[in-house]
Amino acid sequence: MRRALSTLAAIGILAASCSSDDPAATDSVSSDPVDDVVIEIDGKDIVLTSGLSGFADCNALLDHLRAEGAERVGPHGFNDGWYGGWWPGGPMVFEDEPTAEFDTSASSRDDGEQAATANLAAGVDFSGTNVQEGGVDEADAVKTDGERIFIVANGELVVVDVATRSVVGTVPVPSGGRAELFISGDDVLLINQGWGGQPIFFEDDYPTTDGIELTSNSGFDGSQTTITRLTVAGNSPRIIETLAAEGDYVSARAVDGVARIIVRSNPQYNFSFVFPQSDAGNDVATEANRSALENSSLDDWLPSYRLIDANGDLGDEGQLVPCEQVHAPTTFAGFGVLSVLTVDVDGDLNPGTSTAVLAPGEVVYASPDSVYVATTAWFDLETLNTSSERIQENITTSIHRFDIGSDTSAAYSASGSVDGLVRDSFSFSEHDGYLRVVTTTGNTWDETSESWLRVLQETDGELVEVGSVGDMGNGEAVQSVRFQGDVGYVVTFRQVDPLYTIDLSEPTNPVIRGELKIPGFSSYLHPIGDGLVLGVGSDADEQSGQVTGSKVSLFDVSDLDNPLEIDTWIGPDSWNNVGWDTHAFLWWAPERVAAVPINTWNNSEQWAGIVLLRVEDGTITEVGRIDHADPNSTEGDTDCRAITGDDLPTTDMNEFQTEFEYMVVDGYGLVLDCADGQARTAVGFQCNDEPWVTDEAENLGVDVSGTLVTCWREGNGIPQISRSLVLPNNELWTVSSPWGQIGGTSPARLQVNDLSTLDRLDEIEL
Repeated sequence: MRRALSTLAAIGILAASCSSDDPAATDSVSSDPVDDVVIEIDGKDIVLTSGLSGFADCNALLDHLRAEGAERVGPHGFNDGWYGGWWPGGPMVFEDEPTAEFDTSASSRDDGEQAATANLAAGVDFSGTNVQEGGVDEADAVKTDGERIFIVANGELVVVDVATRSVVGTVPVPSGGRAELFISGDDVLLINQGWGGQPIFFEDDYPTTDGIELTSNSGFDGSQTTITRLTVAGNSPRIIETLAAEGDYVSARAVDGVARIIVRSNPQYNFSFVFPQSDAGNDVATEANRSALENSSLDDWLPSYRLIDANGDLGDEGQLVPCEQVHAPTTFAGFGVLSVLTVDVDGDLNPGTSTAVLAPGEVVYASPDSVYVATTAWFDLETLNTSSERIQENITTSIHRFDIGSDTSAAYSASGSVDGLVRDSFSFSEHDGYLRVVTTTGNTWDETSESWLRVLQETDGELVEVGSVGDMGNGEAVQSVRFQGDVGYVVTFRQVDPLYTIDLSEPTNPVIRGELKIPGFSSYLHPIGDGLVLGVGSDADEQSGQVTGSKVSLFDVSDLDNPLEIDTWIGPDSWNNVGWDTHAFLWWAPERVAAVPINTWNNSEQWAGIVLLRVEDGTITEVGRIDHADPNSTEGDTDCRAITGDDLPTTDMNEFQTEFEYMVVDGYGLVLDCADGQARTAVGFQCNDEPWVTDEAENLGVDVSGTLVTCWREGNGIPQISRSLVLPNNELWTVSSPWGQIGGTSPARLQVNDLSTLDRLDEIEL
């Protein structure tokens, strides 16, 4: 049965189907009957369903994939489809970014990360990783057990002893640009994002006597995720085994030492399609491409894996996810494959524990009991013959729940759908058997956007909507969401920041209790106890909405009907990325101190570091700043004469005629006039002789006495602090790297400061 609806706003919850992890033995997709929902766009009925179905065996799965591909292949390969990669007011940010700590009291410890010894406790003796949900650890680029620090830098796992402030062990690890860790005692689980065509290990660096070079993972041509088990016993890091899987690393969560690692792969690029030279060959090319799909194998569609043992030898290989653990939406949702791998942090790597959804996953959220994967409906633009803007007005998000009660795998449990799109994992919260979700419908550019909070409950394999409240941020986009027990906080923004407080004590009847409008917006919210919430984000002009700097707000939300902003800290001409890298934020409850990474970058000042803010008695007080600049030199120091605006005929950029003039004035580079014998260098810059600069300067009549050289900030630029840790003995450790990119092939720097005096005690270059 179908129900035709003229607009998506009329849709409540889309019907869902469910399947067992042990489907009945048939030759086709195994699914329960569903009540499809149909929306009308430009006079065409579009079917939307949200459920997942399993497969009887590998043959049924392959038949399904071939049929879906054949339907959507043309003379130039797969027809373009629209996956909904959009966010009202800006691009959708995929959940490659970490999330933040759920802290409900001023002195609560972080339950996400395990302490290494019984004598030290995270949140009391040292700070652990900031996580969104208590009891759910999150993979991060830096981990500590209070006695050691673990970090990947310059392609090595580095172990640092906190007591001696020294590196006590290193080992080369799989190459890649992003590396994150879990730790459990002396066991380390490293997850790395890399690319095919690059070696997993280089022969000269492989930490065994039998090292080999495995180019392209012995078969992968695209992106790859490597999962490596290591032991650091005796401060001697050693690789035990590595699993290399096709696809992009999305994120990872761990509960009770069992990690769930999410990998996204894109099989639609695996086929060697033919292309016609003219329209006359379209039919022939289409048939050839359809024939290629009909002869495809599961290896073409599903991600593969390779296991590499401690000696560097290639072991098992094959299909990453067993056929019986692959689930397909009951309506086609795209060619992506989202795999959920279950791995014990201190156990063997076993790809047989994987589960997959045949859909591109955009956001992943985890609670202590569940992993939720959000996918967006697929629309075939060629068939529909309408604009993506029209589709955006009618988009929905499907939500699939996986039960993680078992240590061996994540079992598919239920599905549901909600109108609109979610921003990130903070838009979700599971509490007392209910899933709360914040979405935005419509578009900000035509002011049709509106945000909703919906409450879902699992019933007979469906996530059914049981309550909702909307009318938030009309014409605006969601900037941040945070849930705290029976309360939700939502921030939207266009010109001012409305902070909404939502009462969820009756899940079936959520109520907006308060609304506070202030300049700027909070991109991250952090409850700190006593009815207070810190908001970290941006200050903005109240009339135009133009961002003018960084802002930290202290909200009193003890009265939900009357939320107040009781104090602020403003950093003019600065920015922070806490909203996208919330692991970079530190709240140290014992001292009631927050560490916020700040970057100031304008024509007169360039600075990067952390600002330490103490929150007490209803006020925010800046207690100091820490950076990783060399205390013995200043950026730009040089023996040569720096050309300035005083040397130019004019400093009015509207009258500039040469690149030389912009380079002198804009502040991002230097032009030096160096005499014979002077070093053509400047601190923090890479300098080069550029004959064209001399030509342009002379044409402008600039007085040049020596040789002109141009200088650009080196790749490392100003050291960017992206992690802060409080460790025993009242020490504040901070981590910096080039442009803040820690956890990979880039170098890193550790610095130790006294938390009370902020005096610099030591530093370690990695």
